[in-house]
Amino acid sequence: MSWPKISVIVPVYNTAGLLPRCIASLLEQTLKEIEFIFVNDASTDNSLDILRQYEKAHPDQIRVIHSEINQRQGGARNLGIAAARGVYIGFVDSDDWVEKQMYELLYNEAQKSDSDICYCCRYQVLEDGLIKKQDDA
Repeated sequence: MSWPKISVIVPVYNTAGLLPRCIASLLEQTLKEIEFIFVNDASTDNSLDILRQYEKAHPDQIRVIHSEINQRQGGARNLGIAAARGVYIGFVDSDDWVEKQMYELLYNEAQKSDSDICYCCRYQVLEDGLIKKQDDA
């Protein structure tokens, strides 16, 4: 892969049941110059095994960092930042998923406006199945 435009960092802690959906949404991104750095933060479930399977299947896109010490979300993100090669850095939580064009749209907007930071709204799926738009601006 050429130098990535975006490095997406995903801290992972005991989310084995949700990881496949998260990873699938990332692999479907329309922006192709992108890398995904998953930081396994001392998970006690089989999250690391799942991550290694995806890393083996997609070695040009996925890198896995394993921390034997739980550093919590901030520490895991910092490990990912240290390994990132992208022009921009993005974050996704391992229990979330993203729309196919999200990173392409963010990248294009950052380039168009010469921005250092871009953000977008998010949707929260509530326990009762309702979807609530969150605009944290």
